[in-house]
Amino acid sequence: MTTAHPQTAPSSPLSALARRWWLALALPLVLAVLGYLAGAAKTPTYTAEARTSVGTGNISAGQIAGFPQATTEMAANYSRWVNDRGIEGKGDVPAGTEVSASPVPDSNVIRIEAKGPDKAGVVTAAQKAADDLVKAVNSKKADSDPEVTLAQLKKLGDEWGAAKAASDAADTAAGQAAGRATSQAAITSTRSAAARAHAKEATLRVQFDAVGQKYQQQISQGSQAANLVVVKPAELSASTKAGNQQRYALGGLVVGLALALLLAVLLDRRQARVGRGRAAQDGRRHRAPVTDPEVIEAPVPGAGEERGATVRSERA
Repeated sequence: MTTAHPQTAPSSPLSALARRWWLALALPLVLAVLGYLAGAAKTPTYTAEARTSVGTGNISAGQIAGFPQATTEMAANYSRWVNDRGIEGKGDVPAGTEVSASPVPDSNVIRIEAKGPDKAGVVTAAQKAADDLVKAVNSKKADSDPEVTLAQLKKLGDEWGAAKAASDAADTAAGQAAGRATSQAAITSTRSAAARAHAKEATLRVQFDAVGQKYQQQISQGSQAANLVVVKPAELSASTKAGNQQRYALGGLVVGLALALLLAVLLDRRQARVGRGRAAQDGRRHRAPVTDPEVIEAPVPGAGEERGATVRSERA
C-alpha cells in the first residue's frame, strides 16, 4: 500500500486554478449576475432624434445647378443655431437634457438630438428644438416670401398711383397759370410744384418696378424651396440601458475570474505550507531516539575478565 506524499511546493497559478475549477465557475458567474443587476439599476441615458431638411423638393430648372450645394451649406449653418441653451440661446431646454444638432454629411438634412434621463422628456425636447429651429429660420426669410413682397408691391402701387395723379394735377395747374398770364412768381411756384410731383412719381415708379421684378423672380423660382421643414418627427433612437447591463456584467465576469485565480493561488500556497509542516513532523518522528524503559547492555569482552553476560535492568 502506497501513501500519497503531501504537497510541499506551490503550483503555478493556472495549475492551482485548474485543481480548483469550481472557483473559476462559481465566482465569475455570481459576480456577472450581480453586475448585470447593477447595470439594470443604473439610470440610463436616452437619446431622441428629429430631422429637418432645407428645401421641400420643389426645385425649378434654374435652381438645379447650384441648389444642392447651397442647401448643404445652409444646413451646416442652421445646425449651429442649436445648443444646450435652446435655439439661438433662448434658454428653454429642460434641466438635465442636452440638445445638439449636426448636418448629415453631403446632404441638406439636419440631425437634432436630445439626451437625458427622462425618456419622454428627450422626445419632447428634440421635437421642440426642431419646431423652434424651423420657425426661427423661416421667420428670418420673410424678405424672400412672395406674399410679403406682394404686399409691398400693392402698397407701392397705391403710392405711385397717388403720386401720378398729383403730378398730373400739378402739370394742369402750371399750364393754367401760364395761360392766365399771371405773375412770374406764381408761374415759377406752380412749375416747381409740378417738378417735385414728377420726381416723387418717378421715384415710386422705380421702386414699384424693382419690387415687381423681385416678386416675379420669387414666383418663377419657387422661393419656398429653400424653407426649413421637419422631415422626421422626434422619436427615441438610443438608450444606454442595455450597454450598462452588458458593461457591468462583463466587469463582474473579469473581476470574478481574477478573484478565482487569487483564491486558488492562496489556497494552493496554504496547502503547500501545511504539506511542508507534515513532512517536517514525519522527518522528526523517524529520527527520534528509542524511549524504551528498559535498556539492555550487551557484555563487553575484555582481557582478564570472565566471559559471561551481565544484565542490568533500570527503571526509568
